[in-house]
Amino acid sequence: MTINITMDSITTRTTYCYSYHRISTKNQLKGGGIKRQLEESAAFCEQQGWIMDTSFKLTDIGKSAYHSKHLDDRAALGGFLNAVDHGQVKRPAVLLVESLDRLSRASIMDALELFIRIMNAGITICTYHDRMIYNKESIQSNFGPLLISITIMCRAHEESEIKSRRIKKSWAQMDDRVREGGIGRERIYPEWIDVSSGKPEVIESKAVLVREVFDLCISHNMSYADISIAMKERRGEKLKWCITKTRRTIKSVKVLGIYETREKEHIKAFPAILDEHTFYLAQSMVAKRQRTQVGRPSKRTLNFFKTMMFCADCGRPVRNCGSGNATSYLCYSTQLKMKCGQKSKLMVNKFQPILLYAISLVDKDDMLESASNQKKAKLTKAINSKQVELEDKQKRIDNTNRFF
Repeated sequence: MTINITMDSITTRTTYCYSYHRISTKNQLKGGGIKRQLEESAAFCEQQGWIMDTSFKLTDIGKSAYHSKHLDDRAALGGFLNAVDHGQVKRPAVLLVESLDRLSRASIMDALELFIRIMNAGITICTYHDRMIYNKESIQSNFGPLLISITIMCRAHEESEIKSRRIKKSWAQMDDRVREGGIGRERIYPEWIDVSSGKPEVIESKAVLVREVFDLCISHNMSYADISIAMKERRGEKLKWCITKTRRTIKSVKVLGIYETREKEHIKAFPAILDEHTFYLAQSMVAKRQRTQVGRPSKRTLNFFKTMMFCADCGRPVRNCGSGNATSYLCYSTQLKMKCGQKSKLMVNKFQPILLYAISLVDKDDMLESASNQKKAKLTKAINSKQVELEDKQKRIDNTNRFF
């Protein structure tokens, strides 16, 4: 059976185009995958005469469709679907993708659920690679495209599953090789280990920097941020040593010469540059700092309403953004530059003091007494009601006894 669907069938109805692009790993950026998808989708949209709506950032980099990571709220596609649910997407609309495997590589039931969810929301799905369209109306009149989509999604999941099994097997073979004292992939070794000679050797010029970081943590009780600043001051601005790198270095068991497998197994794979006492002492210092909140105070004003405030327009959280006197409450959709009817922001340094002042004017004793009196009145009313009910039942019993 041949399905012959042309783009003319939706040209007169569809106006707005939302083009989604995705690559599974950041390494694929080197191959120009995103750039190619952007160029091809823009050309296809122009060819069809649609209006490309770029109000949403619809690009996911390093988000796996096999594990459905691109459907998280913070991912581009997940955020777009939330916007669809809240009526923030212009209609009629087309979600333009290179092929259906960009939308999902999950199991067929999960992929089909996402596919149907988008169409039930009134969004047409278009794949410019094979010029296919999928929408609720066309599938209800002709289920052929649905059969094609199921076949494509099954194949995409099968390809990802086979690839996943091969990768897992490859890593397992490498783990066995490392256990026996062999050399593993270069990526498992930290930057202070060199394996070019066929065996792991310490690069002392880099190892000394790691030891210095641990010394600043233990001997000077410095935070990650302070350690990063101190390292640049000591070694010069050219040294790339950020807060994230400091945290990862201090937390990494690689300083003990340990390679941690994907199954969280520890294998002694290369020379240690620190002893266990120093490593675990640093961990205890970090834990102590987190409990006592040692370090420079945050520049961001304390948010009294964290996880409690939501936008009345789009329903997304209202977050504390900015720093210092510029800190304000702002809808998360607005922060992500997504469409939301609530564009205004509330300055924290003006709102919270007024709120605290208003609370201070409340007579707490009177409020508690009032609450207590209300509760007492409610209980008294309930008791009186039960007393009347009891008296009524007692009268009925007395009347019944008169007949005997």
